[in-house]
Parts: sequence; structure tokens; C-alpha cells
Amino acid sequence: MFNLAYKYFSLFDDIQTLILLALVEEYVNGAELQIQRIDRNRKVIGKTLRLSHDFESYKLTHKNRLEINFDTHFYFICIGQVSKCFERLCKKLKNKRLDKIRSEFNREFSREIRNDLEHIDNRVVGKKIIKGKEVDIGPVTDLKNFIGDNITFNGKRYPVNKQALNRLKLVYIKILMAIHEDYALKDGNFADKVAYKKLKKIDRSLQKEDQKYLPTSR
Repeated sequence: MFNLAYKYFSLFDDIQTLILLALVEEYVNGAELQIQRIDRNRKVIGKTLRLSHDFESYKLTHKNRLEINFDTHFYFICIGQVSKCFERLCKKLKNKRLDKIRSEFNREFSREIRNDLEHIDNRVVGKKIIKGKEVDIGPVTDLKNFIGDNITFNGKRYPVNKQALNRLKLVYIKILMAIHEDYALKDGNFADKVAYKKLKKIDRSLQKEDQKYLPTSR
């Protein structure tokens, strides 16, 4: 869990900027909590089904499957709030480095699944709001199914796992590093001189973790 945003509050006089940065951190932490809960329930389901594949085992894991379902939904809500708060932060600061990180975030984390889950009632009846108008997109029969550590929706797969979480955390560290380099280093009154070393250490750790998920050549 991160507890770093407060270190940079002295850099900005605008209270809205401070709150937006704090909210980005809060929802990154929220996403991590959801992944932890999802992984715990996956382990329970896997252990139960390995012992038995009968209907009784299926009933025993019903609560766990419900929790995964709703935790996954809230995981994407957290990512959506990171996106919205980060977008407003970019508009406030008008910083090119943050704008670039924002573009990377948008490429990494699909807005489509967040919209689909938020408007699942429309998808059930084959509808979607496009440019303010409801349009017919045809029947959607694949609604929140799970394959491994991915969620599928309307035939598309979206990761819900530690790798995706790691990428989200990397985005947040990049945000803080940009703020540190572009604002803190230019502020003679910035008190926390070791903050940047800590950011670099976290960044290296996350980068190393991310390498574990890359396919190895044979």
C-alpha cells in the first residue's frame, strides 16, 4: 500500500490539486485491496474443487464466487476513479510528462470494460450509449465470465491479476516521480530530501516484479 502523496502537499497551494493526487493514491490502494481479496477467494475455490467436483462443492464456493464477482467490479471502479482523478490532475497542472503518462495509462487500461460493467443493464438488452444516443449493438451473451485470472465480457478478455495491478502501481510511481522532478526539486522549501530515493527504489522493485510476467524465449 502506498502512503506517499502527503509528502508533496506542500508543493501546491491549490487544495483541489492536493485532493486529486491523494485520490489517485487512494484508488490505487483500493485496487490492490481488491486483488488481494480476489486472490484469497480464488485459492479457496481452487482448494475446494481439487478435493471434490460434486455439486456440494459447487454450492460451498457460491459465496466465494459472488465475492470475486463483486470485488472484480469494484476493482474496475477503482481503476476508473484513478483515470478520472488523474485526468483532472493533468488538466490542473498542464504538465507534458503527466500527459504522456496519462496516455500510457489509457493504452494499458481499457475504458471499455469499465463502461460495460457500469452500464450492464444496457448491455443485457444489447444497447450502448454512443455520443449521447442509445444504439443497438446486438445481443451480448458473455457477461462477466472468468477464465483463469481474466474476466471476459462480450468475447473480450481483461486481466484481473497481480500483473495488471503491478502496472497500475508503476503508473502511480511515474506520476510521483514526475511531480518530484518537475516541482519538488525546484522548490527549495521541500522538506523530504529522501523521498526521491524511496520512489526510485519502489520503481526498481515494481519493474523487477513486472519482468516476472514477461514470456521467456526458448
